Amino acid sequence: MTLLTALEKIIQRHRYTTPDDIRKTFGDYHNALHWLALFLVGDEELAEACVIDVCTIATADTPKFHEWLIDWAVRATFRAAFQYKRFAVAELAPGYETEQPLHEEHPPLLGEQFRQLIRHSEHVHARLDVLCRFVLVMRGIAKDSVDEVAAQLRISRTAAERAYCTGFDIVAQLPKKASCATDPEVKLITCTD
Repeated sequence: MTLLTALEKIIQRHRYTTPDDIRKTFGDYHNALHWLALFLVGDEELAEACVIDVCTIATADTPKFHEWLIDWAVRATFRAAFQYKRFAVAELAPGYETEQPLHEEHPPLLGEQFRQLIRHSEHVHARLDVLCRFVLVMRGIAKDSVDEVAAQLRISRTAAERAYCTGFDIVAQLPKKASCATDPEVKLITCTD
């Protein structure tokens, strides 16, 4: 499930739209975009600055335009968050070059894993550094390839793989129903053989 698909399922919008519809839609999507930005940057004020308001450019009313506009808003919010954190990402990347070898390559997140990530985003945010969070969103939710992630973040493929492995393993250990804060079994793990 891509981030766009997940957002579409949340809102359930599949029809021609008017500019008023787009304004309402982005009012609805604002929370999802805010969650994305807050998860990535970890600061309420910066997160709000990263959310892209597209209401002012909503002039077309076709389904393709609506789909493109949502996808654009997600990507633009992501890019804005990356602009705030790009130096931190660059500083962390070399540390992932020297970690222990990877175990198997992890696939993108499944729908239930994505829902768990949203439910426990504060816990996951606290357990992952900014590089892992960006890679988790790009590979796990947006389903970009590891090579695409590495290129967009300007890091090595190895750093992207290892950062995703760390994030994936944290999400895989999330409890299905219990609160992460009270679950003593959830630990920060790293990728090892």
